[in-house]
Amino acid sequence: MTFDILVAAVVSGAVNGGLYALLGIAIVLIFSTTGVANFAQGELATFGAFAMFMIVLPMGLSLVAAWLSTVVLLGILGAVVYFVLIRPRPEADHLNLVVRTLGFSGLLHAIDVLKWGPNEPYKFPSLFGSGSISFGAVVLSNDQLGTLAVAAAMAALFFVFFNHTRTGLAMRAVALNREVAALQGVDVQRTNVLVWIVATAISAVVGLLVAPISFLDTGLMQPYLLKAFTAAIIGGMYSFPGVVAGGLILGIAETVAAAATSIHVREPLAFAVLLLVLLLRPAGLFASHRAQRRV
Repeated sequence: MTFDILVAAVVSGAVNGGLYALLGIAIVLIFSTTGVANFAQGELATFGAFAMFMIVLPMGLSLVAAWLSTVVLLGILGAVVYFVLIRPRPEADHLNLVVRTLGFSGLLHAIDVLKWGPNEPYKFPSLFGSGSISFGAVVLSNDQLGTLAVAAAMAALFFVFFNHTRTGLAMRAVALNREVAALQGVDVQRTNVLVWIVATAISAVVGLLVAPISFLDTGLMQPYLLKAFTAAIIGGMYSFPGVVAGGLILGIAETVAAAATSIHVREPLAFAVLLLVLLLRPAGLFASHRAQRRV
């Protein structure tokens, strides 16, 4: 493998890693505040992409307006999912809640297949247009460059949000200790709703970024969900910087390995990394003391 190929693989891996990191942030956000591993996160992203393509765009909106409308609508759907799926019988154990998300994921997938599946895949319009930009030996499509920019901007935005806003600090407080947060005046129920809104909106963004790159079909986000969970587990499931690092590590590692050997090693590598982290450091590579105590 030449140096030029290595650089191109690293950059391409960073694009994929940014997508894993964004979806992983949504997973960590819900898990750290409610204790629920949401396995419907990927299907929510797929549903959002189909909703924009089949419902929002035909209304005659511009691409930017359709994007924003879809993200808002998916955020509202996140609140509905919380009230309908998670809030009833909150005393149920975590396994019960996780199985609820698995059931909901299956339901969303079945709806997508029933409603839109027969004619897939669909060519999804790109927010960033066609074409590519060269940086020496590295050639990035507009979609890849746009994805990198959006992922970096959202990571920076969430850093500011979680560290410098009352709502973000409230979410962190609930994630650390919901009982203590409630005693300090944080409305835990309201915070949980906001968490589901934000996390589902993030999923919508990821789905809308992935669809132009890989075409729109009912299995759009299935490969990304496993890798987002792997990124979250590498990061420790409670750490937002950790999940970003985990996503980039996984994305770059799988792309470099594929360039050096075969494209077929990408999927086995993700499973291998997931199992190794769970076996050797179950709290994650970037786990906080809190996460280490819980393992």
